[in-house]
Amino acid sequence: MPRTARFSLAFLLPLLFCCAALNAEDVKLRERAVQLLERANAASLIAGLRDYEQIDTFTFHDLLTGAIKNGTFSRTSAGSDGRRDEFTYGAYHAISSVAGDRQSTTRASDEAPEIVELLDQLPVHLGRFDDKDAIRSIEDSNVLGRGARCVNFDTHLGTGVQANQICLDTERGTLLRWQVGDDIIENSDYFQLGKLWEPGHIRHFVRGVLRLEVEQHITLTSAPVDVSAFSPPSGEWHKWWRCEDRRRPVGISMPMPSPGTAGTGIIDVVVRGYIRDTGVVQPTIIVSSLRPDLNDEAMKLVATWKFTPLMCNDKTAATIADFVVHFQGR
Repeated sequence: MPRTARFSLAFLLPLLFCCAALNAEDVKLRERAVQLLERANAASLIAGLRDYEQIDTFTFHDLLTGAIKNGTFSRTSAGSDGRRDEFTYGAYHAISSVAGDRQSTTRASDEAPEIVELLDQLPVHLGRFDDKDAIRSIEDSNVLGRGARCVNFDTHLGTGVQANQICLDTERGTLLRWQVGDDIIENSDYFQLGKLWEPGHIRHFVRGVLRLEVEQHITLTSAPVDVSAFSPPSGEWHKWWRCEDRRRPVGISMPMPSPGTAGTGIIDVVVRGYIRDTGVVQPTIIVSSLRPDLNDEAMKLVATWKFTPLMCNDKTAATIADFVVHFQGR
């Protein structure tokens, strides 16, 4: 679901849905749909799982040229005690470690945007319904060779309505297909991880074109992961401090480009950057764009945006954010 800006201290927010009903929606039908999607979350949410190793090999397909680029991602996790992540993507290589209240990373703000795209899908992309979603029907189907229940729902976006569908495994409860807006995510070859189920194969399509393909393996370690054995990848540890009393940045001025004359269609360009502790925006890279000719204009426009800054523990702080620029009629 498009938003003007998405804020996160850890790069990207997953797509979240909450729980109120829209007019002309059957309450009991919504109850069934919410239960199905909550069951999928319970089946696969890996948060809280300790002591595991994850290895993913992935391929990105350029939506404009069709060029492909391969990479790997690995994680050694001790749950809330810490983790070590390693990324390889073409010539790019980075390591990030968290050990208790210490962190160290060689990741940079201008890293390839595909890294964030990848993490949004791992280990599985999940969500919840919110008050913009109206459940229309639930039907039995067969998806990726599995018996499924498919929830058909409308998402209300301003004056428009978007027809979407989410399909869930009848037996395991897992999420098989996510079809929301321009995105289709297919999860197959599920394997059991303790009491959880995780997909061994993930495919992400954008407007019907394959964008990302992932092969995934996750195993429980034979012994507890010792985070004290992690070395700082940047050469030094930094103190990790938690934002206990957080107020997100609030937009003061976020102008959009003037509409063009080529109809009413909208092209979104997603820019990543910092909202500094002064509220000034510093754009760094383009995260997503199907029109490279609009990228420079989007970067310059976002640099003019103003916010009240993030507040953490009663102090202003900088944060990373994604900004969506809507080009209409261009």
